[in-house]
Amino acid sequence: MGERKMKATVIKSQTASTTKQIYDDPFKASYDGDIIEPPYNLKELKLIGEYSTILQQCVEAYRVNILGFGLVPKYRFDYNSKDTKDDLKTKADEEWTRLEEFIRYLNYDEEAETILGYALEDREKMGNGYIEALRDSLNRPAGIEYVDGQYIRVCKRTVPEEVDYTITENGQLKTIKRWRTFRKYVQMINGKKVYFKEYGDPRPMNLTTGKFDESTPENLLATEIIHFKLGSGTYGIPRWVGHIIHQYGARKAEELNYMYFKQGRHVPAAITVENGMLTEEAYTNLQEYMNGIEGVENAHKFLILEAEGITSEEDTGEEKTAPVKVQIKSLAEILQQDALFLEYDEKSRDKLRSSFRLPPIYTGESKDYNKATADTARKITEEQVFEPERQAITGKLNTLFLSDLEIYNVEASLNGPNFSDPIETAQAIAPLASAGGVAPNDLRDLLGQLLGKDLEALPDEYNVPFQIVLNNLQQGQQANPLISLLKSQAEPNTDLLNIMKDMRDVLEAMQS
Repeated sequence: MGERKMKATVIKSQTASTTKQIYDDPFKASYDGDIIEPPYNLKELKLIGEYSTILQQCVEAYRVNILGFGLVPKYRFDYNSKDTKDDLKTKADEEWTRLEEFIRYLNYDEEAETILGYALEDREKMGNGYIEALRDSLNRPAGIEYVDGQYIRVCKRTVPEEVDYTITENGQLKTIKRWRTFRKYVQMINGKKVYFKEYGDPRPMNLTTGKFDESTPENLLATEIIHFKLGSGTYGIPRWVGHIIHQYGARKAEELNYMYFKQGRHVPAAITVENGMLTEEAYTNLQEYMNGIEGVENAHKFLILEAEGITSEEDTGEEKTAPVKVQIKSLAEILQQDALFLEYDEKSRDKLRSSFRLPPIYTGESKDYNKATADTARKITEEQVFEPERQAITGKLNTLFLSDLEIYNVEASLNGPNFSDPIETAQAIAPLASAGGVAPNDLRDLLGQLLGKDLEALPDEYNVPFQIVLNNLQQGQQANPLISLLKSQAEPNTDLLNIMKDMRDVLEAMQS
């Protein structure tokens, strides 16, 4: 008896679903000189956000919650303190106006928060964000522009340069000199290089050559760059870079699920043929079947397999064809019913979100939250994540800009959200108001929040605690200036009484 052999043939769809994109580095041939090579491909890092199902939401949450509440001036001292001198207030008011106008016109096409938001998004995606600082004819900072971080490279530090720096000593301004090393930055787009200098570098630099030259024409003077980065290295490192493999894996899982549904008519199976073999025509038809399984128009088709039995010669000399047996065994039971790698994708999202230290409510996944848990998550994230980030950004801007603007009593500040609940605040104030410890003007801002509009303060003669007014009316006392005002009029002041009654009704409704 001859030796029996088993033959296995794999038939699959001849389609390609793997990306062939190459993340080329335009600076590849320029890293031998002053330009420093980044540790990661910046273009690839920036584009990952377009393929990830969670990275863009995390970056957007950072941008909205850090910069979305406004950039405003703020006094550096207690303006309403009795010890604050009038001349200091006057000077601070003038600086407030100048800083407010500076923020308003930092960019003529977009809000300052929008330009900073672009740089913040680059910082969270690539670890590095850049803005270009522009100066006016008096050499004062006057505007900012966004610079795409994927086209910027950092150069080596230059020789130390002596610069002036203004500090406050015993309440008095003092100018000191300090030695500082600066960096250069270079941008390359379509093969053309443009050089920038670090903000604060007083030396004139040629933007085409990157050389410091006093004779550089004004139209070729390099502008300045402000570098926002994560970490203390030459380049920043994205906070999520340790999860980059998960992002690629999650993407491949999504592509596999997509192909599973796109080629939904195909069921993984093993076709076995016993005592026979498929004809060449059957092989060809089976391959064509696999290549044409895509699309809904091919969702319902029949597959007919033809097999030829193996003919053998018996001892009598007669030929005998063995009965052929064809079996199709489904392998679908090894797959999940709906989609593959659902748990892997969920874990990948959780890991990336944890790198940003964000609870799920900030990325739109709030199905397991109630009011108490949502408020707690928001407050903790605000204290631990967003507020420190605001302080870091405004601290850098104030350090760089305010000295050049000669502003020392006011600083820029990023607003945060207001977590106070007007109803809870009113319930806490109600006992104090009943005891006469709250004047009407103390409640005007709270009442404005409830009514949704701004309310002006009442005149001083009306700004008297309601309980005191009632007691004085009942006892007939004349000491209160409000009572004297009422007695001097021929008729009762119904407007004042109506206002007070309305305030009483509001407080009683809040308390209940």
